[in-house]
Amino acid sequence: MKRFLLPLLVHSAFVIPHVSFAAEPPTTPILRIEAGMHTATIKRISTDAAGRQLLTVSYDKTARLWEMPSGRLLRILRPPIGENSEGNLIACALSPDGRLAALGGFTAINGDPGWSVYIFDTANGQMVRRLTGLPTVTFGLAFSAQGRFLAAVCGGGGLRVWEMSTGLEIGSDAEYTQQSYDVHWHDEERLVTACYDGNLRLYEMAGKSLRRSRLVPVDGGKRPYSVRFSPSGRFIAVGFDDSTKVSVVDGRSLAFLFHPDTAGVDHGTLQQVTWTDTGDDLAAAGVWGNEKGNCIRLWPSGGHGRPQDYPAASNTITDLRPLPGGRIAFSAFGPGPVTGVLAPDLPRSTSKLLWLGTTTVADYREGDPNQSHLRLSDNGTEVSFCYESNGRTPALFSINTRKLDVEKEASHSLGRISSLKPPARSGLPITDWGGTKKPKLNGVALLGDYETSRSLAISHDVSSFLLGTEWALHSFTAGGQERWQVPAPGVAWAVNLTDHDRLAVAAYGDGTIRWYDYDTHQELLAFFPHADRKRWVLWTPQGYYDCSAGAEELIGWHVNRGQDHEADFFPAAKFREQFYRPDIIQLVLPNRDVAAAVAQANAAAGLRTASIEDTLRKMAPPVVELTTGGPARTLELAADATEAVLTYRVRNGSTPVSQMLVLVDSRPVEASAPIPSDAKEEVRVTVPLPGRDCVVALLAGNRHAFSEPVLVTIRRKAAPRPSAPAVPKKGVLYVLAVGVSQLRNQAALPDLAKLEYADDDATAFHRALALQTNLYQEIESRVLVDDEAPAGDILDALEWVKNSTRPEDTALILLAGHGESDAQGRYTFCAHDYDRNRRLRTGVGFEDIKLALGATKGEVVLFLDACSAGSSLGAGSKVDVSGLVNQLSDSDSNIVVFASSDGRTPSLESDDLKQGLFTHCVKEGLNGKADLLRNGRITLSALQTYVDDAVRELSKGQQIPVINIPKMVPNLTLGLVP
Repeated sequence: MKRFLLPLLVHSAFVIPHVSFAAEPPTTPILRIEAGMHTATIKRISTDAAGRQLLTVSYDKTARLWEMPSGRLLRILRPPIGENSEGNLIACALSPDGRLAALGGFTAINGDPGWSVYIFDTANGQMVRRLTGLPTVTFGLAFSAQGRFLAAVCGGGGLRVWEMSTGLEIGSDAEYTQQSYDVHWHDEERLVTACYDGNLRLYEMAGKSLRRSRLVPVDGGKRPYSVRFSPSGRFIAVGFDDSTKVSVVDGRSLAFLFHPDTAGVDHGTLQQVTWTDTGDDLAAAGVWGNEKGNCIRLWPSGGHGRPQDYPAASNTITDLRPLPGGRIAFSAFGPGPVTGVLAPDLPRSTSKLLWLGTTTVADYREGDPNQSHLRLSDNGTEVSFCYESNGRTPALFSINTRKLDVEKEASHSLGRISSLKPPARSGLPITDWGGTKKPKLNGVALLGDYETSRSLAISHDVSSFLLGTEWALHSFTAGGQERWQVPAPGVAWAVNLTDHDRLAVAAYGDGTIRWYDYDTHQELLAFFPHADRKRWVLWTPQGYYDCSAGAEELIGWHVNRGQDHEADFFPAAKFREQFYRPDIIQLVLPNRDVAAAVAQANAAAGLRTASIEDTLRKMAPPVVELTTGGPARTLELAADATEAVLTYRVRNGSTPVSQMLVLVDSRPVEASAPIPSDAKEEVRVTVPLPGRDCVVALLAGNRHAFSEPVLVTIRRKAAPRPSAPAVPKKGVLYVLAVGVSQLRNQAALPDLAKLEYADDDATAFHRALALQTNLYQEIESRVLVDDEAPAGDILDALEWVKNSTRPEDTALILLAGHGESDAQGRYTFCAHDYDRNRRLRTGVGFEDIKLALGATKGEVVLFLDACSAGSSLGAGSKVDVSGLVNQLSDSDSNIVVFASSDGRTPSLESDDLKQGLFTHCVKEGLNGKADLLRNGRITLSALQTYVDDAVRELSKGQQIPVINIPKMVPNLTLGLVP
């Protein structure tokens, strides 16, 4: 067969990066968002033969493996990536047994002259093979029915087929004049492709030899996009990128058979097609929907029946795959990428949608191009935006105060939004900029053929303007000459300029809002407000960051390990000491220069900084690979099993591994976990188990940090007996309540005003928990107030908690009083005998609290009503509560923290309530008001919601609590409604 390569004809959805010549991906660490779900468009999905796992790939350069039908995220696969589009993933395939994942897309990294397909082992996340030499970007991948072969189709490069046991290419067809987006197998013998040249191509395998048997134009459209065999192989369904039709052709001759009924599909396309698992029904979707959303149209009777439409998403549906039982997995464009399962019920014309993952990104789509919700203060330090499209759920963020106000919870300050400035849209004759490919200045087009304009801001002096598009941020002069452009991390849904045109700001489809110097186009800051409306993180391109409690996990460093290895990923928290720098963040916009901000902050704090490359070289944590539990990381054990045996490997970080840590449901257990001698040695540990389902975590530590935990879920085969109580009694509840209203040296500490109710708070906290005799087998308490609470006695009480608890026990601790930090930011709880000249002996230091509670074997929740109690610590306080909470919640400690305020707002006391507002709300929640589901239980998550809302409401927004539940901690039941 003659082989040739034509230049790639670029579809509007893709831009092929320039290819130069170099060998390896960049070694410089790359800062990435990691919010637990894709942050960019999900392009393709794939399932194993049993429908137990689903694989997704995205423009965010990751692949994610999900457990079905639970939707639990099992693993993130990280191939090498580079700058701009290098590393964007477009194609994927999961082997029939679910053991291998093939990934393709923009894989020519750092100028590599060839394109690759990466093969990952789903059990351990390692890259096991790289198939190389592809001429262009890979758009479609498919395993044969038994997993012996893998096929790939490329943009203008045709078809390639490899034998998986050897990794050798065994067949190809380069005689494609345009790009091909889909390939599909029937058994091990036949495969079919669709091509934009209008043809279907059918291939047959004879042993290990590939032969093209048919090349047939298909009726229904000029650009066939997707092709799928029916389960029997008798039929092939075809979807088109330029037509509302769907075609069904013969599975052997490719002869046209019929068009399913597409009446009512009067716009868009049905480019994605699939058959249900039995072949009884045919489904299609794409850029089409009704008033309820983009629909999946399903035809019974093999495509001949009357269609039923199922609204499934708010935007373009990008892929469809069959699952057992007639279910259909799908993916869709965001904002907030969507992956879900449609479970249709045709007789009743209803359906059930099951969602995988949760939306993590804000939706900045404006809706009305004449209104913008991206508003700025004159200096750019305050920004307003909306979490939902068309102006819904407004929010206000201040860089200077580190405060995020959202909708009704902070309506007292959202009035500030009206004083912020929207983008200017008048003064220049710019037209057709809202959602078209032809924005014009004085009637002259500004962009090329493939870029869609989305947003506009005109400079205040009318000398230039900013244009946001699908792919880039552009600045033009008033005459239409381009001043600069920078690649966009997502669609630039909104743009704005500050007063005097010093800063450009853009809100992107990846959920970030980014600040640029308008003269030099250098990025200065990026802000990611998580869709949960609580967590946020703000960072510079160099990696210096500020964040709310629990938000450090939202960014981290992707570190390439060469073309033939999976990349490492280290969350920002691993390098907190070097890169958590709110002081730098505060200075970036006033300086319009990150280097100047770093120098100024370091001079003020007496610090020095290192690059991320140097930091990783000196302080990188180890990496643990769990070799037990398969891709699902799950072990099924007998109901009476008392231990589990796990096997693992460890790769050293910057220094050798010095300890192993074993956790069960986030708490440490005694288990002898050996340290492997090298990265290839597999060792085992025997872990004692509680008499229930649980999650076991392994961590490896070196002198600098612990690794990220690797988790395995332990499930019992036998179901609980029906006679078991609805809420079985837990172990012992240990209550430590400390309240210091009066300091012994009060006269010497005039800035630490006497508190009225901290001692009463401790007593009320104890009384509320003393009622929980129906939940706990026993309740042990210590209450220390005022002169009963010198530093030594508090430390002894913390030691009592640490030494007394067992894995089945629970410890709830309240520290109410004053707290402050020294010049280095080290936090101290002020005991009754507190003396600033003898801080180590008379205060309870943060390190002591973390060491004691982190080593406690039972479940631990700390209530800290001492962040800025009374008037002691006001707006100028050095207490960084978010930083404290994040340190307590590290994966090696997993301490749940409820803190009364953010350190910048006071912790208020109420003469009417005779209590501190925070402890009053905690008490009320434990007494039943946090039973939000009305099921008689007070859970961690419900108490978090109740306390956060109640404190804000009672204080009229003056006090903002900080609450963090580490992701490894289960949603504990803390109490029952009395």
